[in-house]
Amino acid sequence: MKRPKLPPIQGRRFDVEMLQDTAFSLTEHASKGPTWLRHRGRISFVVLTEELFEQIWPDQRRAWSVDDMPIRHEQMLLEALEASLSHDNEE
Repeated sequence: MKRPKLPPIQGRRFDVEMLQDTAFSLTEHASKGPTWLRHRGRISFVVLTEELFEQIWPDQRRAWSVDDMPIRHEQMLLEALEASLSHDNEE
């Protein structure tokens, strides 16, 4: 299996204690590539976007429960169900 080419780890580290002030900046950095999140001065988490996670660990068997489903996946599911219902009504 060939490993995907990943973007480099972003240089800036973010602190959990300051997350309320830096959440937007953290989101921007995570969309460019993985970044660190520290808790009490120690690196505790690596933050990355869902799209990047899919590149790193593609899994066709992954399924989301409705409660755990990200909002955009829920919207896509509802749109598909509505399209299916409208298609059935046309026939």
